[in-house]
Amino acid sequence: MHKARKKILIPIICATLCIQLSTTTLAATWGEEKQCELEKLLYKNADCELVEDYVKHQNRRATYFKILKRNPLEACDNLRSALYFLRKDKKSEQYQKTYKKLDKIIKKQNYQNDDYNRLEVAKNLFLECKYYASAYEFEELLEKNYESAICLEYLGDISRKINKNPQVAIDYYKKALELKPQQASVLFKIATVLNELGKNDLAVEYYTKAINLTDDPKILKEGISIFTRAIKNKPKNANLYEALGVTYEKTGNYEKTYELYQKAIYLNPKDIFLKYRLGGLLYETKKYPQATRIYDNILRDNLYESQIRAGKAKSLLALGQTNAALKEYQVILAIYPDSGQAKLGIYNIFKGKKDLDFIIKNFYPLNEKFIPTSSFYSDFAELLADFGEIDDAIKLYQKAIAKNNKNTKAYLKLYEIYELEGKDKEANILIKQAYKYNPKNEKIKKVFFYLNKEAEVKKDQLALSYLKNNDWAKAIKMYEQIEPKTAEIYNAIGNCNKYLKKYDLAVENYKKALELEPDSSDIYYSLALAYLDQNSPQLSQDMLEKSVNLNPKNVKAYKLLNYLKTRTINKYLNEAYNFYEEKNYQKALEVIDAAQEKYSQDPQVYYYRGIIYEAKGDYPRAIEDFKTTVKINRGFSLGYYSLAKAYEKYGREQDALVAWEKYLSSEPNQKELVDEAQKKVIELGKKYY
Repeated sequence: MHKARKKILIPIICATLCIQLSTTTLAATWGEEKQCELEKLLYKNADCELVEDYVKHQNRRATYFKILKRNPLEACDNLRSALYFLRKDKKSEQYQKTYKKLDKIIKKQNYQNDDYNRLEVAKNLFLECKYYASAYEFEELLEKNYESAICLEYLGDISRKINKNPQVAIDYYKKALELKPQQASVLFKIATVLNELGKNDLAVEYYTKAINLTDDPKILKEGISIFTRAIKNKPKNANLYEALGVTYEKTGNYEKTYELYQKAIYLNPKDIFLKYRLGGLLYETKKYPQATRIYDNILRDNLYESQIRAGKAKSLLALGQTNAALKEYQVILAIYPDSGQAKLGIYNIFKGKKDLDFIIKNFYPLNEKFIPTSSFYSDFAELLADFGEIDDAIKLYQKAIAKNNKNTKAYLKLYEIYELEGKDKEANILIKQAYKYNPKNEKIKKVFFYLNKEAEVKKDQLALSYLKNNDWAKAIKMYEQIEPKTAEIYNAIGNCNKYLKKYDLAVENYKKALELEPDSSDIYYSLALAYLDQNSPQLSQDMLEKSVNLNPKNVKAYKLLNYLKTRTINKYLNEAYNFYEEKNYQKALEVIDAAQEKYSQDPQVYYYRGIIYEAKGDYPRAIEDFKTTVKINRGFSLGYYSLAKAYEKYGREQDALVAWEKYLSSEPNQKELVDEAQKKVIELGKKYY
């Protein structure tokens, strides 16, 4: 094989997202080499002249794909990439002109372009490594305050790819955390960037926060590696041993966790919360006496630590020492009268055995003057409702209202429970009573007049209100009550379950939705996402095929499908290349043939099969495959180069001359190959023209 061509071939196969093939599988590659070259320069320094060249080039590519290749999706992506730079001045003539081009294509093609679909398209553009196009969509959505936390996280990810200043990515991630502080993935990304910057101590802080918030196996695995390395550098840092212990505990490796906690306590014997963690670990592993001793050890010098007492109470209960556990909870309430943890602990001791009045009397046994107020009842009811004790929560809200018929919180919370439990009659009676005693309260008025709507409409609207607050479980409860269920309702239930990571239930409901609406491209797309979350890429791909077949204008499905196809094809190519390097051409062909059966319209497959046939000396077959490559994708410059070389070796110089000319007309930028092609054109041109 020609050395210069081999230099290009190896990184193409190994890197998978290469200069020639980084767009979607069936897209032409005209001008892509120049685009990649410009983008590499922009990543280093986005000066005005470079930006101007890039914007012009993207506009030319958009025209090419729209008119010559009839590939409006690719044209849209080029225009988005240009608009990313132009959006800094939206009033400029250039921005307006480019935006109108994009808008015209979207409207003409009837692409789904609402905010939800734009977000999905932006995510898929990121997967395709079209970072500028992706960033444009995320910036636009951010400007509209649509899913801002998600947009900011992705913009941080994109910044890491295209911006040499890592602080830009950190700034985006921190803004995402301001909106949703408990995002483990974002905390982990900040930690990773800080680690790359050499700010190891600060990185460890963020890693620790992330680990405490997640059970994600990938993050935990990486966390183990990070904390282990950190301990090697700082073997006397107790916090690192604790963090590594927490990580191992989440993976279920309790033996290793115990060893690490012990080491951390040895290094920092005064850390009571570290001891508390150890007590919790002993409790989880059912070593209740040891856990109790740990808690007693802490309490000797820290009498007012309610968390420690609560831990001790749990261990005592597990040992069957109910009275001792009760006293611990009562001590907590004597020190902290509003402790929900202690109230819940006492409630659980007597639940199902004693009534609520008896339970409440045991909260403050030394305070003979204590009389529960309406607010006390409603607060306790809210606590029980949060832990799923619905029946007793209802009783407590009723007591709260009986004590004070103007307790609006009790009315509204009880009304919400009645609605969630499907007790429509009770809900109606309750809210009428609430309006009678609180006619001027705006929230009560709103709910009272809301009663006039049809029951199903009410439930749907209530479910939507829960969705806005990301309260997926409550939304499911409301949707479950709607009868008869439409495809839209099943789809909504599926979405909620997907957010809750209950993928089996999500799939089940999407399938029910499809039974009612078998021609829905969007439902197939949702089902594909659920399968992808379940690590079933082939099933996901099958669903996306159906989605695109039903609606070729479904851009988000089309893009995700092409991404998955490209990823699968690259696996075949990498495997074939390994056999090719070993000169095991038969095995390489078997792999490529399998890819060709599955992806008969992908130019890469034919190109690499041609390379293998050429290596075997089977030039007729190599020529046919190279011809098929450029027939499918006329912008595949290396296809023309390889075709020319194969023709030459087969003695068909005149055909080789035509192929050399087509190679040069495809605007390649591999200098060595271009120089060679130009010499060949001159040499063969003298001979045949």
